[in-house]
Amino acid sequence: MKLGIVYDNFLSSKFGGGGAVHAYEVTTRLAKEFKVVLYPPRTAFRFDKEDILKRAKELETRGIKVADDFYRLLDQAEKYKATRIQRLLFQEKTLAEYVKNFNVDVDFLYEPDHTSLDVFFFGEKQRFGLTIHEPLFYADSMEYLRRLWKFYRFNPSTKKGFYTRFLYNELVAKPKYSKLLRSHKPTFIASVSEGSLAWTGIKGEVLRPGNAFEPELLAYRNKGKEDYVVFWSRLNQDKGIQEIPEVMKVINSSRPTKLMLMGKFFDKYNERAFWKKVNKYNLHVEYLGFVERKKLIDVVSRAKVLVYPSHVDGFSLVVLESLALGTPVVAYDIPTVKSVYSDLPGVAFVREFDVRGMAEKALDFLRKPEKEIDDLMNDERLVKFLQIHSSWDNVARAVKDLLLKYVKA
Repeated sequence: MKLGIVYDNFLSSKFGGGGAVHAYEVTTRLAKEFKVVLYPPRTAFRFDKEDILKRAKELETRGIKVADDFYRLLDQAEKYKATRIQRLLFQEKTLAEYVKNFNVDVDFLYEPDHTSLDVFFFGEKQRFGLTIHEPLFYADSMEYLRRLWKFYRFNPSTKKGFYTRFLYNELVAKPKYSKLLRSHKPTFIASVSEGSLAWTGIKGEVLRPGNAFEPELLAYRNKGKEDYVVFWSRLNQDKGIQEIPEVMKVINSSRPTKLMLMGKFFDKYNERAFWKKVNKYNLHVEYLGFVERKKLIDVVSRAKVLVYPSHVDGFSLVVLESLALGTPVVAYDIPTVKSVYSDLPGVAFVREFDVRGMAEKALDFLRKPEKEIDDLMNDERLVKFLQIHSSWDNVARAVKDLLLKYVKA
């Protein structure tokens, strides 16, 4: 079968997050089963030309051929770059023109991490499917507004606030996707979690497993615990960075506990606000910054518990990797994360925004003897879950089966 992939992050030299990892791991494996051709979306032109050529060459060595038409368009890159306003006002028109430059000769088109609208237009004369990681939009407007007001408010650094996201959802994302899902209907929509489909208010396929971790992580389990809490992720409001000090304040009112913090602050506002709270509550925080992979694994594996007050997620590789490393997790019960990890030993959920509840659940883990934590993290149900999620081969197989199901339909 000849499979067309529509995706831009393969051509970027920067880390694209969990969705980009999923896309790369899955597509490189599909290239061993199918003849794969990459059709980069228009958004790829925002990357440096030299980086694009370097990454394209690397992809070719992995069996992923970049469409010849794209190389020709690279010499006209400036023509296809667009400002934010241009994308908002003229996106559909410009995309329809852009895809005319390509001779799409494949049996099926697929976007492994939906990040652009291009796949809908590439798929005008071709069957196509896509996998979402986070919701396409939030169907319940009032619930979304209520949540945004609580966790996003206003960010002076970015000049954005709850209202900018809400208006984008209501005036751009929701109407645009509602229209496209009717006029350019995909053959299928899949998701890495049930929650992303539920938040969008649509039906679709759920990849099982939706993501994976490196099996080498399992070797770090049962190597000893130290009396600290860990948090790592993007350090912004989406991931609950301003709630972390509130959680640690409650924990420290019962027992002095250190927080090990890893990741990058995305703006000065969140960084200043975080440290202001840390100083106000007299908390013990060791900030390691954006650390190398080996260091991160070591720190997480020795923690007693991960606190994870995330408001925006599709699946959460942070939670998956923490469990793989033998560290319990306390998370908010947002639909995406809960739909993947509910009923697993070693994972405790509290209602979103319940910082006291999160602290109390974390204290439960902190008070447990190491032997009790090891027994919990080696429970048969959790071990079985980790076995399924310990290989990207399993994820790629799930995607392959899904593609063949619809190609043959």
